[in-house]
Amino acid sequence: MINGLYLSAQGAQAQQTRLDVVSNNLANASTTAFKRDLAIFQAHEPFDLENGQPENTPVNLQDSWGGVTVAEIETDFSQNPLEATEGALDVALTGPGFIKVAAGGKNYLTRDGAMIVDSEGNLLTAGGANVLSDSGTPLQIDTGGGRVTIASDGTISQESSQGLLPVGKIALVQPQSNDQLKKIGSNLYENLGGETPAGPELSLKQGFLEASGVVAVHEMVQLIETSRAFEANINMIKYQDDALGTLLSTVPRL
Repeated sequence: MINGLYLSAQGAQAQQTRLDVVSNNLANASTTAFKRDLAIFQAHEPFDLENGQPENTPVNLQDSWGGVTVAEIETDFSQNPLEATEGALDVALTGPGFIKVAAGGKNYLTRDGAMIVDSEGNLLTAGGANVLSDSGTPLQIDTGGGRVTIASDGTISQESSQGLLPVGKIALVQPQSNDQLKKIGSNLYENLGGETPAGPELSLKQGFLEASGVVAVHEMVQLIETSRAFEANINMIKYQDDALGTLLSTVPRL
C-alpha cells in the first residue's frame, strides 16, 4: 500500500514538471525563434533491484516497477519556419548556429534576429543585448545614414553619399554541443562549453524572422493529457490513503 503511495506521488511530481514545461512552451508560441522544451521521462526498476540488492525485494514487489522520474529537460533545436517582415534589421537564421551578443558584462548566444538601433547607434536585440561583431566589439550603425543591408554571412553595409559602406560583420558561432546551452530568458542562451565560428551551413536572411518552434494545437493536446495524468495520480494517492485509513481503523486495539 505504501509503495503505491510513493509511486503515485512520484508520477504526480513527474507530470507536474511536464506541465510546467508544456505551459512555458505555450506561453512562447509567438516568441521569435523560441525553441520548445521536452520533458524526458525515465522508468525505474524497484529500488532494491536498481541498487543491486534484489535479495531484499519482497516477493510481491519483484514484478513491480519503480515508477518514473524526469531524467532531463531537453530543448528541440530543429529549424523553425520563417516569417517575412520586410524589416531592414530583421534577420532569420537558417541552419545550425547562433548570433553572439553581450548583456550585463557577459556574452550570450541567441537566434532572435529582431534587431533595433538605439539613439546612440548601438545595434541591439529586441531584448536590449548588444549584437557583437566577429572581432568581439559591439556593432554600431550610423543613425543618420541610409538603408542597412545584411548579407547571408552576416556582413553589414549601409548606404551613404559615397555608396555602400561596410559597417562590420555579425558574430555567428556554433557551440561545441547544444546540450551545453542553458536558457536564461529573453531568448538568450548561456554557453557552458566551447564554441567555434559558424560554418557555411548557417546563413542569414534579411527581412525575415525565425518563428517560434511551438505548434499551439499540439501543445494544447499535451497540456490536456498531462493535466489528466497529474489528476489521475493525485486521485490514486487519495484512494490509497483512504484505503490505508480504513485498514488501520479495523485493526483491533490492544
